[in-house]
Amino acid sequence: MQTLRVNGYDMAYLDVGSGPTLACVHGSLCDFRIWGSVIGPLTAKHRVIALSLRHFFPDHWDGTGDTYSIAQHVDDVIAFIAQTELGPVDLMGHSRGGHISFRVAQQRPDLLRQLILAEPGGELDATLDPDYKPGPSPLAARFAASAERSRPATSTAGCNISWIRWRVPAPGSACRRWPSSCCATTR
Repeated sequence: MQTLRVNGYDMAYLDVGSGPTLACVHGSLCDFRIWGSVIGPLTAKHRVIALSLRHFFPDHWDGTGDTYSIAQHVDDVIAFIAQTELGPVDLMGHSRGGHISFRVAQQRPDLLRQLILAEPGGELDATLDPDYKPGPSPLAARFAASAERSRPATSTAGCNISWIRWRVPAPGSACRRWPSSCCATTR
């Protein structure tokens, strides 16, 4: 594991293999270690750089401060790629990392050779607004309410989950999405 000082933060990463650079960005519930099971096959043809986003392992974040946002993570990934002077990279993001990678592509397409999104997640929230002022997450109340509803109890709570998968379009074609939903009930 190595670190690089990015936007005042020591970003941890793994750098393995040789060939065209493939930078990997993890999702919300993991860190760079999530790529461990695929790093071997990927390094057969790529230099793989697996990033750990700000406030993820090996960091021991206490939840304070205002630097945990999509916008901050996007800025960090852009700065990481730019500082390392890797040239255009292939950027692969999973879940939250897919959302971050998409925003990187929007803001700095010059840094990318290609974009790979694996089940990109995320909500278009205020942190994507250039005039955003850091503070508590606008989703905090929703998360707390969901956690309260999901506690074991004698009552029934329902939860709807929607999945949307996006296909990255070829130049000149339209985006397509395939929504599906499922409903789970806990008792």
